[in-house]
Amino acid sequence: LEFAPVLHNDPNRGGLLTQTAILAGLSDGRESNPVKRGAWLARKIIAEPPDDPPPNVPELSEDTSSLSLLERLEVHRNQEGCVRCHAGIDPWGIPFETFNAAGLLKKGGQIESNSTLPDGTEVKDLNALKDYLVKDRIDKVAFSSLKHMASYAIGRSLRYNELAFLEEKGIKLREDGYRMQDMLRFIIKSDLFLKK
Repeated sequence: LEFAPVLHNDPNRGGLLTQTAILAGLSDGRESNPVKRGAWLARKIIAEPPDDPPPNVPELSEDTSSLSLLERLEVHRNQEGCVRCHAGIDPWGIPFETFNAAGLLKKGGQIESNSTLPDGTEVKDLNALKDYLVKDRIDKVAFSSLKHMASYAIGRSLRYNELAFLEEKGIKLREDGYRMQDMLRFIIKSDLFLKK
């Protein structure tokens, strides 16, 4: 029962963002869903959850079946009340378009995966998004991981002061590269866990 790495030699695989089960679960079964995938990334990976959608969002009034994915998103986003939420969701989900609804790499055809992220950074596909998260947003990714692990460890949602503690003190783990074992030790040695 020892760890045995399996080499796959696929530069498009590796890590949480390209797990087939996650990608398939964040689609409707027929088409990939950049809105679901973008909202999931914002909520679970970088801890910047989008606002809830406004009530009674109207259906699209015109047939959009002949439009490309990006064009359909643009039509939806231009409806009253939709643009604000989608500006923080869609840019994160579009790079996932390199994978289909089943979570498999798309082959052939035009793949619309270029995106301008909310901070203005341009990424061309999911690999570029992963590089961006590792280089430019690693502190947010680590904070999100700490947040989810701590919530699981204490069996409830975290309060504001607990989130502030994780964000302020957890940054010290950056010096050693946010190793998972260090993050777990940080949580189980904290008052958050010991005095729950």
